[in-house]
Amino acid sequence: MAPLISPPSRYWLFARLFIQGVSVILLFITINVISFYHYRHWDLSRSHRFSLSEQGSVLFSGIHKPAHIFIYFSPTSLTQETELYGDLEALIQEYQIKARENLIVEYLDPARNLTRARELQAKYKFNPNENVVILDYLDHQKIIPVKELGEYETGSSIEEKKTRLIAFRGEQVINAALIELSGLPLKKIYFLQGHGEMVPGPSPLKIIGRYLNWQHITVSLLNLSSSNDVPEDAALIVIAGAHVDLSEKEAESLRAYWKQSGRLFILLDPTVETPLIKGLIQDTGITPQHDRVIRSIPGGNRDIIIHDVTGLFVPGSEFTKQFLNLNILFQGPTQSLALEIEDQDSQERRVRPLIEALYGFWGSCDAADQSPGEISFQPTKDTHYPVVIAAMADRGALHDDRVAVRASRMVVVGNSDFIKDSCIGEVELDFFSSSLNGLIDRISLAGNTAKMKSYFTLNLSQQELRSIALWCIFIIPMGACFSGVFFLWRRKRNRIDA
Repeated sequence: MAPLISPPSRYWLFARLFIQGVSVILLFITINVISFYHYRHWDLSRSHRFSLSEQGSVLFSGIHKPAHIFIYFSPTSLTQETELYGDLEALIQEYQIKARENLIVEYLDPARNLTRARELQAKYKFNPNENVVILDYLDHQKIIPVKELGEYETGSSIEEKKTRLIAFRGEQVINAALIELSGLPLKKIYFLQGHGEMVPGPSPLKIIGRYLNWQHITVSLLNLSSSNDVPEDAALIVIAGAHVDLSEKEAESLRAYWKQSGRLFILLDPTVETPLIKGLIQDTGITPQHDRVIRSIPGGNRDIIIHDVTGLFVPGSEFTKQFLNLNILFQGPTQSLALEIEDQDSQERRVRPLIEALYGFWGSCDAADQSPGEISFQPTKDTHYPVVIAAMADRGALHDDRVAVRASRMVVVGNSDFIKDSCIGEVELDFFSSSLNGLIDRISLAGNTAKMKSYFTLNLSQQELRSIALWCIFIIPMGACFSGVFFLWRRKRNRIDA
């Protein structure tokens, strides 16, 4: 007979239940603590409307001291910027996720909390009748009117003078304010003039001009014909599509500047011959080729020549590592670049490709010479795959783009049209931005930049709106009414006939 096992005592059962309860509570607390400090979130929307750019993520995740954002906004006010409140609130939430406890956000509706509103007005001295965003960081303040966060368009006709919201540019404006407040030194770049170069601000570089303003960068024009020396405060010199060659003195001034830890960003115009600019570039180990990068597609009796070049970012540089395996489109004429790679490991000079044309493109000398007849690949004189479109040269730098102590650097692109307003897209702007920030020693800001989030709108005239109203209010309801009366009459008539 098996021995009898006495049941556990009530105290032991209570102890086990207590231990289980405490374990469940501790497990619940542990999971919540871990998920609070270590979590990931994804933007699954098709347009990634609620995702921060890499630049915005770096800026706000790099906040190490408390920063305050005050949203002085009345959502019930009858102002045009009321449309921006939802997007602004979503953007601030993304900033809070990146900055965590270092970003303190306060929403203030002056219609509901007049006392607190007057306190902020007394401290920051802003217009109380205007909706604003206030940034307070490192004892510096920036007041941004909410209306500046939107892009507006005014109708061209007399009947359409009312402005309407077409895009939200809040991340661009707030990122620019944080760059200004974070203590990053103000950089001054010069755009070379006197040779038909493009300048930011007016057309065709309105987008580039606006971007440079948001990046806390001062832009000045430089004409070396009146002053042979490059200014000492020049962080970078940009040559954007020169149509005329440099003079001997100008070329020597730029060469001396580059050798003394200077930075150059050269965008070539392949349609003109500029031997002195070419010689300046050749000194770095990059040689612009006398060709046009093209691609031929069979089409009927003769091949179709494609002049717009699709490029692919290649590894090897911190400037463009965020864009690896992305395509970039260079519209307009493009020339290839030859690289001298025999001294690739030399401490004195190093050259690297940044962008190569996709397989199928080649550099055609006949296309550059505009030779008559059919253009085909000539192995003896044309540039074969891989075709380099953009390259970078260093002199006296460590093999790390993040360290640039007394280093000379140059980025050369065989196309200058890609930064024009009619050609520039998101990837093209990101490439220009990353190259520029890398050249002026802001490598942490390299990556994709904040983009304007466009709204879907219908451009309807007053006449079209009146037509829609007529159909919706009168014609369609009356048609439905007459149809109902007709079918009712037919039914009654059928009953009488039966």
